[in-house]
Amino acid sequence: MRKPSVFIPYCLLFVISLFFTSCTESFEDRCRREAKEFTDLQCPRLVDKHIMLDSMTYEANPQGFVYHYRVTGELDNPDILTDEALAPIIEAMLKNLRENISLRLYKERGLTFTYRYLSDSTGEPFVNVSFGPEDYQ
Repeated sequence: MRKPSVFIPYCLLFVISLFFTSCTESFEDRCRREAKEFTDLQCPRLVDKHIMLDSMTYEANPQGFVYHYRVTGELDNPDILTDEALAPIIEAMLKNLRENISLRLYKERGLTFTYRYLSDSTGEPFVNVSFGPEDYQ
């Protein structure tokens, strides 16, 4: 007669503990994890000819996601990115955020969405735009 394997109860215990620890992940930890996963899978990504999405991070204060972009080439010029030139772009970003159903959970929680654009040549910020619940709801 075969003795039952000791390995099976330990595997079962491991699976059960894994299940319960994954259920206790806080919302903040989930946001951090998802930002890292997004960065690992999607970045760097060329958005258009002169804009590269480098990463996405989660910040606790204000609670929200930050998208880090790099501006290159012809757009890497502060004289081009004036407030007048940026106004329709910012409005389009807000419209996109309002219509993005994949962010519904985060918008329901009132997270802030920040878009940071840095100069590729100097590393200096060009644009830093944040949208909070008062903007996208």
